[in-house]
Amino acid sequence: MDFCIISPTAGLERYATLSKTHLVLAHECKVNDYLRFYIGRQQEGDFIILDNGAYENGKPTYDWNLINALEPDIVVLPDYPLQEWKKTWHASIAWLDENFDDISGFEVLYIPQSEKGDLHGFLESYQEAVSDPRITWIGIPRALAYAITDNPLMRVEFARMVRKDHPYLKLHAFGMVNGDIHELGYLASAGVTSIDSSAPVWRGWNAYSLASAADPTQWDRHGTPVNFSAEDHDPLLTACIHNNLEACGVRIPNRA
Repeated sequence: MDFCIISPTAGLERYATLSKTHLVLAHECKVNDYLRFYIGRQQEGDFIILDNGAYENGKPTYDWNLINALEPDIVVLPDYPLQEWKKTWHASIAWLDENFDDISGFEVLYIPQSEKGDLHGFLESYQEAVSDPRITWIGIPRALAYAITDNPLMRVEFARMVRKDHPYLKLHAFGMVNGDIHELGYLASAGVTSIDSSAPVWRGWNAYSLASAADPTQWDRHGTPVNFSAEDHDPLLTACIHNNLEACGVRIPNRA
């Protein structure tokens, strides 16, 4: 399973380059250094997934100048986290009908969504997606494990179901759940293609270890969202970030 490393802009060259697969956050592409970095990764042949900003901004946004400049491999379709499932479905189909054809140059990824506690709606959303041959990727939101259900391994169960019923589909898991490194191995064995997270870099940036955390929920109580414009970290924290990345299965070259 490929790991997309999300980092403040100051750490992209050191940390994001440890992976060949990237989740690019559309709203951060307004920063020239951020966009320039990922255009460079695309030109080097890396695999680029362009997110839609819905999780961060409350609604999906698209900029065709950005899509044309970045030339992503995957574009994430519109989604509305923890809202009625039909809203995401109708928005995605409308976007596809207006913007997608056989010469678009990218594939599309659909993220099933539903309201809190509505697993049935989530599965309805998924079933609608797999009936559309234009959709070749399915995204698995973190909320499936803590809001749509209260099963911490529900994303794993969902991935197994998708791989069994529709083995041609590829799966991307959005984010780690509470920085839980134990879920990663299960997701990989269930056939998930890739996952993204800011947890290993940003928590290490703030001297927080994923592997040795006595209380995994401590970060949720005291941590902060990623500051992409953060100044560079203390060099002494590099080892902590590397340890976090290795705990997530990322290989650090030339490290014993």
